[in-house]
Amino acid sequence: MTPSQAVDLQGHRGARGLLPENSIPAFERALELGVTTLEMDCGVTRDGVVVVHHDRRLNPDVARLHGEWVKAPGPLIKDLSFGELQTYDVGRLRPESEYASRFPHQQPVDGTRIPRLADVLRYPKVSFNIETKISPDAPDETLPPEEFARKVIAEIRRAGVEKRATIQSFDWRTLKVVEREAPEIATVYLTMGKDSDPDKVRAAGGKIWSPDFRDLDHEKLRQARTQNLRVIPWTVNEPADIARILALGVDGIISDYPDRFRK
Repeated sequence: MTPSQAVDLQGHRGARGLLPENSIPAFERALELGVTTLEMDCGVTRDGVVVVHHDRRLNPDVARLHGEWVKAPGPLIKDLSFGELQTYDVGRLRPESEYASRFPHQQPVDGTRIPRLADVLRYPKVSFNIETKISPDAPDETLPPEEFARKVIAEIRRAGVEKRATIQSFDWRTLKVVEREAPEIATVYLTMGKDSDPDKVRAAGGKIWSPDFRDLDHEKLRQARTQNLRVIPWTVNEPADIARILALGVDGIISDYPDRFRK
């Protein structure tokens, strides 16, 4: 088995380095590039629709209304109905923004809208890694963890993709809800910085650990293996970093550039 076959290649936000993040065009491009998993983020609208979007608010570097860039701070996803959300265009990065400077190869697709999670879960023969965008530091900006997790679980079950889906989060409260109420859906423990401790993840009940790739080295991978953790670091983008992380022997990588992994 070759490394490209053995490793779970996850397209971060679809293929953010190439097309607008968390969009149908980005997901379809990622599929064309042969990803095994579509990685995405989700929130819940005022009328209870689970949508695919990274930020708790509309991002002023991404969202436009009637051709005008959204002013900071953007409106909360939870304060907009799905219909209202569909009036925003998220098909290009705001010129001169720091975000645009980090992704100079991203091609715009004007007219792109924020999709429902259900729109993405319809793809066959691919897995889905779905992040709950929730934080204990901003309790008023999203649904509570129990209700949030249940909404995502319901969408996964409705689509019949329980065995092809994982739910990931930095806010482990949502993961505990999933483990208790939907044990058929695997959970992924996201970490960064000082929280990137495989022993801590295992003590919390985790089986899949997804650290910032910069926090991963041979010793931490060894620790993770002694804890029987699967390890899938994020967000590995530069060719040299991809090569280093693959050489460690990880179970997968999450990348904005699935094409670079294939090369």
